[in-house]
Amino acid sequence: MGIETPDVAQPAAEKHNGLLNLLSVRGTHEHSKQEHSSGATVPKAPDAEIKSNFAGLPEVSSKTRTLDLNTPLYPNEKRPNSGNDSTLLPANKYEKIVSESVKDLSTEANFTAYTQAALQRDTDRFPAVRNEKDQTTTYTIEQIGLTDRNLKPEDKNAEHFKRLVNITVPDGATSLKDCKFDYKDRQIIDVKEFDALVDHAQKRQSDLSARAPEDAHLVGPKDMSFYTHGIRTGAEEADFTALALQLTNGHSVINVDWKSTAIPEETYGLTKAYELNTKGAAESYPKFEKQLDLAINHIGADRTDMIAFSHGAAFDSKYLQHRRDTNAPKLDEIVFSHPDVKCSTMKPVDSSGQLAEADRFYSSIAKSAFVIGGTNDLAMTGAAWNECESAPKGTSWLENHNKQMALHARLGNGGEISRTLVAGHGGTYVTEPIIKEKAKNSNHFVNMVGISSLLNNPGKIATKANTKDCATKIATLER
Repeated sequence: MGIETPDVAQPAAEKHNGLLNLLSVRGTHEHSKQEHSSGATVPKAPDAEIKSNFAGLPEVSSKTRTLDLNTPLYPNEKRPNSGNDSTLLPANKYEKIVSESVKDLSTEANFTAYTQAALQRDTDRFPAVRNEKDQTTTYTIEQIGLTDRNLKPEDKNAEHFKRLVNITVPDGATSLKDCKFDYKDRQIIDVKEFDALVDHAQKRQSDLSARAPEDAHLVGPKDMSFYTHGIRTGAEEADFTALALQLTNGHSVINVDWKSTAIPEETYGLTKAYELNTKGAAESYPKFEKQLDLAINHIGADRTDMIAFSHGAAFDSKYLQHRRDTNAPKLDEIVFSHPDVKCSTMKPVDSSGQLAEADRFYSSIAKSAFVIGGTNDLAMTGAAWNECESAPKGTSWLENHNKQMALHARLGNGGEISRTLVAGHGGTYVTEPIIKEKAKNSNHFVNMVGISSLLNNPGKIATKANTKDCATKIATLER
């Protein structure tokens, strides 16, 4: 039965090496923070004229979905086992850390048509457990990823890991926010076991998709995704976001967990925390390049999607430049969510927003590419502001401000510069909706449901309408 549904002007470009001048992922900032004469350092207010649109998507119903937890999709499997209600489960070691991620979720984590099959991916190995007393069903999933968090100084390559997580879903739940997540410790594995788990995931999700209701059939049922997180992210938060993406879009997700540090704001302040983390990204990147090449070769480039959030998009952009430079096969799809990538690192387009085909970055490394951003993303506005130089004496503060903000603008800021560049390089810009619940996070977040609709859109949105004046407005994603 599966899931049931109830009734602009271009910035001055930096010197380029190829198409991009990336990472550099700066570890130290060369510019001082721009200040108004009042001494304030508040970022520019967002442009209220840019409307919300998840470009070109079929309209998504705002009605919530519930799961039929007692019906396995896979025909040879049993109904969930009945657990002993009196048995005490072991302590949830990471509950406090993961609960911080869960409580911040909003409608971007609602169940989708693909959630039930995603929950059942590993029930052939770890049968689901039914608890009638609590009216819940617990699923176990084995996540996989790459990490450099515990490497020895002499180690050159990131390690492969696996990690079990128990997901307890109450009857009537409609969102990941309603669920409980019990993570076990990571286990380092060799590449042979990693590849075997990839093979299992591909076959399993493909079989489940074929047996699911028609609206839950995956687009690219054997596609695998890589997720790369942003700054100030610990291992558990990275694993949880990768899992949330997997449970909403249905494709198995491999976590690219570079050594970011979840530094509290009160310890160093945001500016120093940003500097430490971007330096960490630059130091981590070389350890992942070979491992990503091998993993993608095993999966198949045409079955590989890459999802990145914030500074993870800068990390991935460097890797994608590597693939372009080595003439590697095109990936299937790229989704950058609120990318912390400087517009000035992209090769400039001409006055009409065009670029020679040979110079188009996104279309040269993937069959389709989407960049999600919004003018309400204060984190991206703040990142640009932080790199602005102070106005020289005797010059206009406003004129200098506008020039510096254009120079240091990020692709994730939703502005005309960003939309023009993405379209010129063969991608589609998707404008993020404004969600009041996200204001405390500077409207800087991973929209799982939105990304799911991009990955599973059978029409593969055309980019011809995505010009410098139009970020393809075909449908609005209801939330």
